[in-house]
Amino acid sequence: MTERLLQLLAGVELFSELDSDDLAKVVTVAQLRPVAKDVTIFHAGDPADAVFVVASGKVKIVVTSSDGKEFILTVLGAGQVFGEMALLESAPRSATVTTATAVELLVINRQDFHHLLSTAPSISRNLLAILSRRLRRANSKMESLAYMDVAGRLARYLLDLARDHGQQLGNGWVVVRRPTHSDIAHSIGTSRETVSRLINEFEDSLGLVNKGKYTYIRESLLG
Repeated sequence: MTERLLQLLAGVELFSELDSDDLAKVVTVAQLRPVAKDVTIFHAGDPADAVFVVASGKVKIVVTSSDGKEFILTVLGAGQVFGEMALLESAPRSATVTTATAVELLVINRQDFHHLLSTAPSISRNLLAILSRRLRRANSKMESLAYMDVAGRLARYLLDLARDHGQQLGNGWVVVRRPTHSDIAHSIGTSRETVSRLINEFEDSLGLVNKGKYTYIRESLLG
């Protein structure tokens, strides 16, 4: 188990600059937790007692509006971290996190995480870089919601999904597993029916290929 944890941690951006001794320290405080699909990890407003790293699978970060509508802020996959903001701010959770697939999570409690930040400066640097990218992505998402039509928002969503979670096939194409059309609709502020229609239309307008739950996108579209 220790060897597997070392391999998992070495592939996590947050810990990517740690030497073997510091990685060994993380292993001693990280717990590997399997979680089934459609399970809530924590709710908005819950006390923050741990930081989580996705070892395998995907989770979705969800907020709920005052009228009860859900909005999916992002989907995180293997190697990505969540739950760190509330720990840094000593504040309650600001969003709800549920599993989009069966997942394995690395869990580090609050006290151990704060100790790691104080003893391994590279973790703090990497965390700042992660938060900076998230802020830029959030700004981009707000801009698209404010100024783009639904087709533009969906196109940006699919391209971002391919950049973040896609697998390069080596023949000029990237394949990515799509969330459900309902989840996509909750992410871009439209209906499931509109998402389904536009994804089919994109096969002609953008040259995307949809096969079952997967979308194939030309690398040239990703920039």
